[in-house]
Amino acid sequence: MVFAAPGEALARAEELLGGDPSPLHASVAHQVIGIWQRDFGDTRRALAHLRRARDLAARADSAEREADVLATLGVALVHAGRTRAGLAAFEQGVARGSGHTRARVLYRRAYVWWVLGRHGEALEDVRRAIPVLRQADDVIWTARALTLRATVHLAQGSVERADADFTAAEALWDTTGQEHDKADAVESRGLAAFRSGDVPAALRLLDEAEERYAKLGTPTFMLTIRRCEVLMAAGLATEALAEADGAIAVLEGIGGQSTRRAELLLVAARAARLAGEPQTSLARAAVAVRLFAGQRRTWYETHARLVLIEARAATGRGSGRLVADAATVAERLAAFGAPAAPEASLLAGRIALDLGWTADAERHLAVAARSRHSGPPLARMTGWAAQALRARAAGSARGVLEACRRGLDVLDDHRMTLGASELRARATAQGAELAALAQRASLVSGGPRRLLVWSERWRATVLSAPPTRPPADPVLLTAMTAFRELAARAEETRSDGGRPAPALEREQRRLEREVRSRTLHMRGEAPGDGDRFDVGRLLRRLGDEVRLVELAVLDGRVHVLLCGQGRVRRFEAGLLAEAEAEAEHVQAGLRRLAHPGAEARLPLVEAAGARLQHLLLGPAAAHLGSGPVVVVPPGRLHRVPWALLPALRERVLSVSPSAGSWLRARDTAPPPGGRQVLVRGPGLASGGAEIPELAERYGAARAPEGGTARHRPPGHGYGPGGSSPEARPSGTEAEGAGGRPPREGTARSPGVPDDRPPGHGYGPGGSSLDARPSGTEAEGAGGRPPREGAARSPGGPDRRGGPTVLEGDEARVPTVLRELDGAALAHIAAHGTFRADSPLFSSLRMADGPLIVHDFERLDRSPYRIILPCCDTARFASVGADELLGLVTALLPLGTAGVVACTAPVSDAAVVPLMLALHKGLDAGLSLAEALRDARASLPGDAVHQATGWAFTAFGAA
Repeated sequence: MVFAAPGEALARAEELLGGDPSPLHASVAHQVIGIWQRDFGDTRRALAHLRRARDLAARADSAEREADVLATLGVALVHAGRTRAGLAAFEQGVARGSGHTRARVLYRRAYVWWVLGRHGEALEDVRRAIPVLRQADDVIWTARALTLRATVHLAQGSVERADADFTAAEALWDTTGQEHDKADAVESRGLAAFRSGDVPAALRLLDEAEERYAKLGTPTFMLTIRRCEVLMAAGLATEALAEADGAIAVLEGIGGQSTRRAELLLVAARAARLAGEPQTSLARAAVAVRLFAGQRRTWYETHARLVLIEARAATGRGSGRLVADAATVAERLAAFGAPAAPEASLLAGRIALDLGWTADAERHLAVAARSRHSGPPLARMTGWAAQALRARAAGSARGVLEACRRGLDVLDDHRMTLGASELRARATAQGAELAALAQRASLVSGGPRRLLVWSERWRATVLSAPPTRPPADPVLLTAMTAFRELAARAEETRSDGGRPAPALEREQRRLEREVRSRTLHMRGEAPGDGDRFDVGRLLRRLGDEVRLVELAVLDGRVHVLLCGQGRVRRFEAGLLAEAEAEAEHVQAGLRRLAHPGAEARLPLVEAAGARLQHLLLGPAAAHLGSGPVVVVPPGRLHRVPWALLPALRERVLSVSPSAGSWLRARDTAPPPGGRQVLVRGPGLASGGAEIPELAERYGAARAPEGGTARHRPPGHGYGPGGSSPEARPSGTEAEGAGGRPPREGTARSPGVPDDRPPGHGYGPGGSSLDARPSGTEAEGAGGRPPREGAARSPGGPDRRGGPTVLEGDEARVPTVLRELDGAALAHIAAHGTFRADSPLFSSLRMADGPLIVHDFERLDRSPYRIILPCCDTARFASVGADELLGLVTALLPLGTAGVVACTAPVSDAAVVPLMLALHKGLDAGLSLAEALRDARASLPGDAVHQATGWAFTAFGAA
């Protein structure tokens, strides 16, 4: 019963001991309490109860009872770190028991061998136990033995054998009521999914196991260890470190198992190293090594030594001693059959290379490279990294590039099995070393074009394909709705009394975790060839006038790749670290200029912009020509206000996460109909004053044909509180949240005819930044003349009706999402909040709470153009190799070709004239980048308005 209903079993045992039981029955009761304390409580109390159970069994003169208790005592002693005493108890138990009882003792000793990392002995004992347990028709213990054997197979890398045993065990568990064992089986399947490379399934199964354990009230630290391993593989090392440290604190607080504490310390050490905290990693790994050594757990001790060496290498302590230590660890891991052996060989080779020991490096790297053809994706990545380093040591740039290509292809396939955009972005960190090696090799051997190709190969890859659309999961939808309501209540409480609401905020964080957790469970689509970047295609699209400036970072220095006029040129600029520091100074200056009275700081900010230009563009600034410019910065420079740089200040300027992303935006066709959506959220200092004027502007362009209820005619009377139920479309909120079917006639992909009028968005020389899907590439780049009689573009005056306006109580998330889906132009005036701790919970405040990035990912197609006159909407979290997570980057793969957003806090009042001028340009047929340039030029010359103009950026190509 202790593994079916643990709490009830404990109560029954204590009740029995409260009477006057016989020695035999008292022995059973003390053993049950000992098991409960061993697995869920205090190890010292467990040992006291189990010793009492052993003595009572001896008094009862029952050899079988005594053997059974000795086995339980042996497990408890080993978990307490007293390995020698534990193994001695097992020797006595095997000797005292017979038949069925001995088989149970052997199973538990096999478990202890697994805990100690002695997998050969574990398989031998479980091999002897299973036939006897089956013959006795002992379903529960047979299922336990099969589960254990599967777990040992996984530790040795034998995934197929493990799957077979897990399947057999699960069939047996279905016939029992052992709820704790069933939860353990789900947890084990999660481990198997992880070992086979299926991270979403692993997360889903481990979360399910956690729910089962919670219902039983039985905390399990092994689950935390396994979950942390999966989180690290998913690129969530910081979360894994926090979970491991939290579990260590809980375990120490209850006097729990010493073995689990050592394992948690090992996991924490690995997580700290991956999270870039080598000193923390050193501290955790050193304690883990000592504990494992004292517990005689050589397998685990060797793994902890590997992490210790990795942490030392990360602190710059490379030495011959470290090479020798890594090589010794690699040999031991290989002897154990541990999957981590290639990692140790790669580490030894990498340190040897840094020391210039080429022959030693080749020996170790050759061993590590053997893993490149088999095993799970990350193991093959290790092999290809070793092969690339071998080629670099041999002076073969071609070999380096081939190994990097093959390794990144493996990671591409793995990445596309992940449905969540966050996991896809973070997974790219695994390829950062390969991408850097390829960039260095291409710089040496291939010139600027090849460097551009490799800079693009691993930049903003998460934008190359839409994320998997969240499923119509009722639990997920309910959690998102509850999160929104709670966040709105918490915000209201803070606004009314100026005080936080701890209870509401705790529940809000819990719901955030639930939403995020269920999102991470999504599987991606099947891997495909993808859209490979083509330099020739880019140059044809750019033509002679447009320049694309891609910034690559090699060994800490910015290299400028200037593309245009049919060629790619490279210039060296400043150091990345200096540019980042200067960008932070500029951001601080813009924040101050957003408030009146900071006029004196304007020259300082302008001077900082000039310094930024020197660091980021260097001599390339003199070669930009006179036409439009597209800037492609690395992720770490995402907060630069590019319009502040003197060479870019008066230009048609747009920014893109990658050159490939810009090309895809150029190919994105606008939806038919030119439908516009204007949204005004609550609490704006300006009251969203531009919305009524924009409604009049667009509504006056042409009266509605047919007068649908969702479009406003000219002069309909907008103003504070002037919203109308006419703007609320039909349908339930659940439809809007759950992903309604797409609207008839909504464009889903490029390919509609080019409907641009004469003069629509062309820059100097007739080139354009607008999407022009039809015609040849040369025509698209060179600005072919438009067809006669072509319709105006989205945003132009030739529309079928007025805009949809959502304000007041109509500006609710389900309604807003329903209207945004497939729109040609959306303008959302609302407070924006960037969440650095959880970027996909960055939000825009609506009447019913926050509209978050996860909501946008439910759209069939996001608006073709979207304008976000809100603070911090263009802020991102830089993750993975060179990925960005935030509001703008969530929109780009979903059908948005152009975004105007803000990189800094701005004056609400100063935003209004900028937005009105921007829409005036759009109404005249300009692109977002052109309209934004003209809007900046129209602003007053005071510091507040100038800073406001610089804070806004046009992203994409629409």
